[in-house]
Amino acid sequence: MSLIYLPWGIFIGLIMAAPIGPVNIICIRRAMTKGPMNSYIVGQGAALADGLFGALAAFGLTGLTKIINSYNGMLQIAGAIALIIIGIKLWFSHPHVDDIEDTFKDRLKAAAGTFLLTITNPLTILGFVAIFIGLGFGDMGDSIVNAAFISLGILIGSSLWWGIISYGSARISKALSDHHLENINKLSASILFVFSLVTFYRNLF
Repeated sequence: MSLIYLPWGIFIGLIMAAPIGPVNIICIRRAMTKGPMNSYIVGQGAALADGLFGALAAFGLTGLTKIINSYNGMLQIAGAIALIIIGIKLWFSHPHVDDIEDTFKDRLKAAAGTFLLTITNPLTILGFVAIFIGLGFGDMGDSIVNAAFISLGILIGSSLWWGIISYGSARISKALSDHHLENINKLSASILFVFSLVTFYRNLF
């Protein structure tokens, strides 16, 4: 029954989105400073990329997977550079509680950023392939319906995770002062710098 692959996809989407990485840090910071809806919409950029990678793996595009894998290092370095730019901007910013605006343009721009950060990490598609093989779904591409259901589930599961992390972070963030916001930005920047340095070390050395 093809419908059974939908909950499996939701489970896989949650598993792939949950590990704390750069996008999680960005969304947590936004939930604490700009509200849960801003964070949730920003997370949808990553969810869309997860859904795309999941679909590529599910439909068995092994040729494209090999091509992406061959440019893995270059794509990861590009993502690391993007993280450094974001981190520098965060580190030197001086946010004020009264100045924080939650606008549609800001949400859209940040969602595009999380999409690019996720899509420049081609190891994600290899992760989906590994999970499919581990669960015995290696022949998923033989059925378009099955692949479609599991791909939709992955998108839903990833999207669900960003809802959990966004609203959870917003609930624990009580009253924030300007000093708190600046500390959050510096902590977020530091973590992003660490992620980027690890990426550079892994690919250049």
